Order: sequence, then C-alpha cells, then structure tokens
Amino acid sequence: MITISNVGQFRMELNKILEEIDKRLFLIVSDEIYFLNSFVKSFKKIVPNEFKDFNEYTLFADEIKFQDLILKSSNFPLMGSKQVFFIKNSSKFSKDFELHLSKLLSTNPNSILVFLSSDTALLKKKKIINFFDNNGVSISFKKIYENQISSWIVDIARTHEINLSPKSCYLISEICGNNLSLIDNEFSKLKLNLNSNNEVDEEVILETFGINKEYNIFELQNYYGKRELKKVIEISEYFSGNNKNYPIQLVLASLYSYYQKIFQIQSLKNQSKSLISKETGINPYFLDQFMFSAQKINMKESVRILDTIKKFDLKSKGIEGINDDSSLLKQLALQILT
Repeated sequence: MITISNVGQFRMELNKILEEIDKRLFLIVSDEIYFLNSFVKSFKKIVPNEFKDFNEYTLFADEIKFQDLILKSSNFPLMGSKQVFFIKNSSKFSKDFELHLSKLLSTNPNSILVFLSSDTALLKKKKIINFFDNNGVSISFKKIYENQISSWIVDIARTHEINLSPKSCYLISEICGNNLSLIDNEFSKLKLNLNSNNEVDEEVILETFGINKEYNIFELQNYYGKRELKKVIEISEYFSGNNKNYPIQLVLASLYSYYQKIFQIQSLKNQSKSLISKETGINPYFLDQFMFSAQKINMKESVRILDTIKKFDLKSKGIEGINDDSSLLKQLALQILT
C-alpha cells in the first residue's frame, strides 16, 4: 500500500496515474474528500473529452450491485481505447470484496476501476488491501498534522494559480484548520477577487472568508502575545457577540495551539531559528513575533496558561459547572493576563 504523508509524495502519485496506464484496479481511501476528488480529477484525464459521455462512469456502491459492476466493466469501451469507472462509497462493497475479489480480474482489460472510500475502516481489511497491492494500486493517507498545514495550503493555492503571502496562509490555517476541501472551495471563491498579479493579500482573505479586519483570531493571538489586556478583551467581546462565526471551542483551540508553540520555543532555548521553526512548525515569517512573546513569560507561566485554557474549554462544554459563554473569553483574558 502507498501511504501518502506529504505534499511532494501526493503530487508524485497524482502524476504517476497517467504514466501507469497499464494498471487498472485502484483503491483510494481517505476521510479527506479533497484527496479523493484530486485523484478523480487525475483519472478523468485518461478519457478524452469527446468520449467522456461514453467511456466515463460515476457509480455509487450503495446504489449498484457488485455483480452489475462486474458485468458493466466487462464490456468493451463504446468508443476510444479506455473506459474509467469511479465507484464511490466503496466500503459498501466490503462483503462483496471479501467473497468475489477475483471477479475484478475478469473485467475488460480496457476498463479502469477506481474504488473510492472515505471510510478508513476499509484499511483494516487485509485481504482486500493485499489484493489491490498485488493486482493494482492501493493508496491511503497519513493524518495531516498542524505543522504540515501551511504546505498543503500553499500547494492547493498553486492549483488555483494563486500566490499566498505568509500571513494569508496563516489566516487560512486558523480559519479552516486541516479541512482541505473547505480550503479548496474558498480558493475557488478567491479567484473572483484576485488582483492583477494573482497574489492574495490579507484584505482579499478577510473579505472572502467574512472576517473582520481588526477582530480575528490572528489579532487575538497577537495581543495575547504582547499581553495587551485591553485589546484582548475588546476582541474577546466581539467574538462573544459573534459566536456563530467564532465558536468558543474554536477560539480556545486556537489559543491553546498558540501557547503550545510558545512553550515549545521556551523548551528550545539557545537553539537556532531554523531548528525552532522546524520543530514547532512556525513559519519563519512569524518566528520573531512568537519568540518575542515567548520572552514575555516563563515556562512555568506557559504551563499555567495551558492548564487554564483546558479548564475553560471544559467550562464551555458544561463539564465544569454551568457558564455563560458570553463572558467566558473575557474571564479567560483576565485570568491569563492579570
């Protein structure tokens, strides 16, 4: 099985599809829809546009019988040399796979079958995985960690011919997290607001994502780092009054991640900036800002702040007493900065 863990490997495997046209059985499993859709786009290049109506099929495993798929893919292409079958929700075929895998080998040699599944439980079916490894290709994906997000965002931006500034990349990661499908969709919207050199500046990001220029998570972190209580409370109150756009759990998770990085920097004292950037996943563009904030408090204080954020997260979920969400962020600011 091919397990994709980074952008470079992802692009390499996408490009290999057209090179490995001799292989015709593919199993692609990921709970990130963006990955599945990207492979579909690559496979779609196999069938010329003029033949797509005849030789390209999108089927759903919960709507078609396995035997009917075998019969359909055993026919010759109506026109052209290849026909491609996309079978979505393929985990629904788990039992059929277990019993009738060998029947896939009897399909027409000019048929390419691409089984797509967002159910990662399918990866535990060793018999199925081994079959695709021996007779075709199976692909899975490693979890995307926080320090990898920026590279994926930049890569997706490039597919839309968009140039990102470091701050814009950071804003997108804070807003969307590792939801690559959402990021891809937002870039489609961004294309409508691009300036002449295709660079997405902060204003375009804010406009497209509906974020207030002064009151956003990036600015909240910035003022926490500077320990400017008045501005932190001001932004916190704005968030509390707009909790649909800024759910308290999202804000708390962002602050926790921010102070985790502060703690990591403190634990890497006297190390080079390049090493700190690599270990923490902080873009070098923002590293000085983080390092400045790390000097404002000591490690003991960082641990206290992380513990405080955890407690407020429990409060926001009603686990540690009943609290009014509208005042929690203000209370948090007072506990951290006073």
